Amino acid sequence: MRLVLSVIVAAVLLNLLACSAAGGKPELALEQVQTYQAASPYDDNLRLRVDGRFIVNGQGEKIRLKGVAFGNEVWANTRIPSQHHNEQDFIRLKQMGFNSIRFYLNYQTFESDSAPYVYHQSGWDWLDKNVQWAEKHGIYLVLNMHVPQGGFQSNGRGEALWDEPSNQQRLIKLWQAIAKRYKGHPNVAALDLLNEPVTTQSKQQWENLASELVAAIRQVNQQQMIFVERLLAVKGQWQIDEQQNFFKLDDPNIVYQYHFYEPMAFSHQQASWLRQYQVPATYPDPNRVKVIGSPNWYGAQFDNPSISSDSDWQYVEGKKLQHQDSKVDLIYPALVSANNAGDSWFKQVVIKEYAPDGETLLREIEIDLSRQADWYLWSANQRGRSQHLRQGGEDILQISETTSDANNGSSQQFVVPKLDHYYQISGWIKTRGTGASSHVQLRLDFQNGVSDIVAWDKPLIERIIAPIEQWGEQQQVPLYLGEFGCIRGCFEQQRGGLQWMSDVLDVVDQYQTHFNFHSYHEDAFALYYGYGRLPTESNANQPLIELFKQRLAKP
Repeated sequence: MRLVLSVIVAAVLLNLLACSAAGGKPELALEQVQTYQAASPYDDNLRLRVDGRFIVNGQGEKIRLKGVAFGNEVWANTRIPSQHHNEQDFIRLKQMGFNSIRFYLNYQTFESDSAPYVYHQSGWDWLDKNVQWAEKHGIYLVLNMHVPQGGFQSNGRGEALWDEPSNQQRLIKLWQAIAKRYKGHPNVAALDLLNEPVTTQSKQQWENLASELVAAIRQVNQQQMIFVERLLAVKGQWQIDEQQNFFKLDDPNIVYQYHFYEPMAFSHQQASWLRQYQVPATYPDPNRVKVIGSPNWYGAQFDNPSISSDSDWQYVEGKKLQHQDSKVDLIYPALVSANNAGDSWFKQVVIKEYAPDGETLLREIEIDLSRQADWYLWSANQRGRSQHLRQGGEDILQISETTSDANNGSSQQFVVPKLDHYYQISGWIKTRGTGASSHVQLRLDFQNGVSDIVAWDKPLIERIIAPIEQWGEQQQVPLYLGEFGCIRGCFEQQRGGLQWMSDVLDVVDQYQTHFNFHSYHEDAFALYYGYGRLPTESNANQPLIELFKQRLAKP
């Protein structure tokens, strides 16, 4: 009897502690999560479902989702983002002409790592309030798991979702709880399983998890649409396969999702979290191009002269390489500084092209060392750093503190090679702090898998989106452009942000694709800028708001 009483007392104490941690709100296990009760009976005519390539309502009428993302400060791990939006923002969106919101969720709103499978009532209360606002103002919600157990995927460290099975089980149970609570609510239009998945081993990992998630949701909720995003990458490899990184699941009520930000050097210019895109850019720009396809590193010219001791500036001339491999699509410069705990500097780098006789110079291409967005530092152990300098009127690229194989390549400054022509890279190099195992050189690297090269303009947007839409047509499923947008700097100094936005909307309008702008309120991509305070007219991106009003006013 004493043992039973002790267990009861311990359980009561644990629940009181949990309530205290949640601000006095009780904690709930999955079986305790109740179905949300609306103020009035559901209008089944409003409920959306998939019908072949289309989304239709209860009357069979085609509905096109036109939305904006509510980021909800998920990256800051804010449990209840009270300063992101309120009811007024639902009203604003409705007045602009939007009919939906992709509503970002962070698992920590509902669950703590210290108490898995136990859900905070305060999280449900907050989401309930938003569902009420959506119902009141005629807005559809697409609930999106932006930060799952195991970590944010695309720009974070989300490997633990894939490498620790417990995180997947927690995600499955949380989705079951959400699906159970909002079962049948017509304004909760869809459950969006995972944002921008980046797996650790293969595409199959995401397909397996998505299948498990769908099966678990359907155990408790057969009504809501489910949104499944295509694979973004596998452990830093960003290639696109023949299925456009999609896979089709065995469920008739699924919408398939993709995101679009190309060209990234424009849309993400000066993003604080991406060091390779720090140079301002404009759109359109006929002088800048994008490689289309799935380019892969194919090899390199490894036998060029190298430096393994300290040296003042010296001119290093590479060997002439005759192009005889038809599988090579592009040749580009790579500045190598391997196993060099000190520093290497490079300047005045050029690539020369010679006729098949090996003597007649056809052209000399100056490599721009100042275009930070075009350079990418790779190191085998992810150590080392790189910086672009301007000294004595010259552009210099410096590589420092590498302790493995490492190079800084610029695949955006490429040469399309011709068979039997010769290519040679040369330039000036200085080194300091090098050792016997150091390896510093200029190198030509190769890529294959290229299908096209297009200038920064509307045809580029069309060229990238077309095969994605073709997949949807072939599979007879609806597609959802779940994210597109460009950063604040794109709308400054006439850099072309409004033109890029208009061009993307033109392309998706051709396909009648459902779309969602990223995002409503944040510091970088937004209709209203600024964290830490609710949106106001003083921090509005008014030209972009006016563009949406004009576009959304059209049928």
